[in-house]
Amino acid sequence: MKADWKNTAVVVPIYNSEKYLPELFKRIIEYFPSRNIFAVNDASEDNSNIICKKIGVNLIDLKVNCGKGNALQVGFKAAAEEGYKFAFTIDSDLQHKPEDFPDFIRKQNELDLELVIGKRDFSHKKMPFHRICSNTLTSWVVSRASKQKILDSQCGFRLYNLEIMEGMKFQTKRYQFETEIILKIAKKNGLVSFIPIETIYDGQKSYISGMRDIKNFIKIVLYEMKN
Repeated sequence: MKADWKNTAVVVPIYNSEKYLPELFKRIIEYFPSRNIFAVNDASEDNSNIICKKIGVNLIDLKVNCGKGNALQVGFKAAAEEGYKFAFTIDSDLQHKPEDFPDFIRKQNELDLELVIGKRDFSHKKMPFHRICSNTLTSWVVSRASKQKILDSQCGFRLYNLEIMEGMKFQTKRYQFETEIILKIAKKNGLVSFIPIETIYDGQKSYISGMRDIKNFIKIVLYEMKN
């Protein structure tokens, strides 16, 4: 199946992103109508939910913060229930450019992919050094575990085939979900590929917790390799 502008949703996990959302949604709506957009507010402490309501996107307002992975799963479920076959995920802090949407769709159509992931520039000029180290290591580990070449395992800008996820049960609700889903798709012989995207950092706060998330990453890789 091929993704197109009608059968594809956009899932945006949100946590305390009020200052970015007006610009982000303005740019997304240049490609998709608001009815295609599912904003999952993960119990933000700011006015993110109010902005989503004003803009008119589909708002899923979670009352308890459970993590990015949980927000994505909730958004995927809502999109699938509305009949969408594919879903973009894009972070809410303007680190990704909606203008890249057409490149993702072309890549998916060209190779009939189950998952297309943005590949960021890992050079020192574009990305903080600690993120380069983290991305390089995790991508190498996920490549070995999935038996596919994974160039950027942590990038949240993606295009998913929702149908391949039917029946999947996930172990994690936080950032490691984006690793877990790569491994589960690979187990189903789904094809994963990448497109280069611009790397944008503007002082955004990271909610990744160092040692905790490294521990959870190792845990989920080992689990998937054993099962």
